[in-house]
Amino acid sequence: MLLLILAILTASISAGFAADPINNATDLSGAINQAHAENKSVMVVFDQKDCKYCDMFNKDVLSNGNVISELNKNYILVFVDINAHPDIAGKYKVFGTPTTVFLDSNQKEIQRIEGYVDANEFLKVIKAI
Repeated sequence: MLLLILAILTASISAGFAADPINNATDLSGAINQAHAENKSVMVVFDQKDCKYCDMFNKDVLSNGNVISELNKNYILVFVDINAHPDIAGKYKVFGTPTTVFLDSNQKEIQRIEGYVDANEFLKVIKAI
């Protein structure tokens, strides 16, 4: 009985600390419009299927509560598959994944991260922009 009560309390406490989902747009033009309306920057994550480091970035970095909180305050996020949208990848000179490009609401690049970085390093970058 005691174990059951502890299990329920642990589940309740864990649920209370679960991070909110990241606010994101479904397409780049939508993200830019939303960012302009909300006075935020745009974070474009270029990825592709079967990319081990893209999966790690999504799992380890974009699920981090501190990262999510910072992103939701200051950024509109959009994912772009470089194989499905080679025109967009070409426009931003993205050749490998994951690549994260930060844009202001006028589509001007303000920062870029090429490759995988851990949550702590990523948080430093997004706070410094």
